[in-house]
Amino acid sequence: MTRGKKRKAAVRETQRATGLRYTKAARVTAGPTGGRIGQSFTLQELLGECASLPPATVDWGWGPEYEDIQGPDVFQSRLLGAAIPFGTVLALAGELAREGRDTSLQIELLSPLEAAVVSSNPRRFQLLISQDGVSELCRKPSCGRSPEDSLILWCADHLAECAPDTLTETAREWGYAQCELAGSDPAGREGTKEAAVLIRAAVAQGAYKKVVSVLLDACFEPDDMIDEMFWDPMDAMAMRQAIDREQLRLERIAEVEYRRIQEAAKVCMACGKAFRYGVDLDVPARYCTSGCVPLPPAKSNPEPEPGPWSVADPTDEQLG
Repeated sequence: MTRGKKRKAAVRETQRATGLRYTKAARVTAGPTGGRIGQSFTLQELLGECASLPPATVDWGWGPEYEDIQGPDVFQSRLLGAAIPFGTVLALAGELAREGRDTSLQIELLSPLEAAVVSSNPRRFQLLISQDGVSELCRKPSCGRSPEDSLILWCADHLAECAPDTLTETAREWGYAQCELAGSDPAGREGTKEAAVLIRAAVAQGAYKKVVSVLLDACFEPDDMIDEMFWDPMDAMAMRQAIDREQLRLERIAEVEYRRIQEAAKVCMACGKAFRYGVDLDVPARYCTSGCVPLPPAKSNPEPEPGPWSVADPTDEQLG
């Protein structure tokens, strides 16, 4: 494939991911100095440019009515192939402080003088170019929406595509954080938007019972621990009542979401039959029965080869 054909293919891929017109997608795909979708570099390399390159003068293309407004101080990044504000790079470094300077970044989208999207597996960030700033994005590639929460790392739509184990662990982490935030007040742990989002995603995956159990235990207290946690019987009763209210609320949300998904889908996505009346929260909402749910891919876990110091099982010799 020639260089021109490769570039056209990259532009078409950007079109499919963003829905932009071809000319806009072409501008997003390649910056003025040759930045390319998929190019990788380290955070340390980007910080090196930020520390060593001089400020650049750019034409922001703003109308005369905005001539008194100054854009952010930028430098011309060779890695990105576009101007980038010093403050944006420093903000990105702050977001990735735990990952370290050697963490790898990859350009996902680039719109010169507007914004860029870079990924640091599995995290994704929008780098604002026309102003200083960084915002974390949903972890689904090509999604431009924000995560639901700092601990719920996908938007609502893509959270519903996560595996049940991922949803369960997310519910546990968010529940513990909400419990700590609310302190001793049971009312501060119920009625949250984030819990509702987690439950709707669990319904899509047929994981409602597991997720709601983990969520309530983490966000409130396990029932068998309440009397030990609260010496005052009135406090213990208030906690149990809050759990009952939240469980009832989440169950209603789950049933409404189950019916919404089935009304939108019309028929089972496996067998094509119309959905029957009723709610079965143990089955992903897009399937009519558990028999229609595809089996998860088998995990390849071969037996390890015996090492030179391994000890034979004596039962093997008896069987032989």
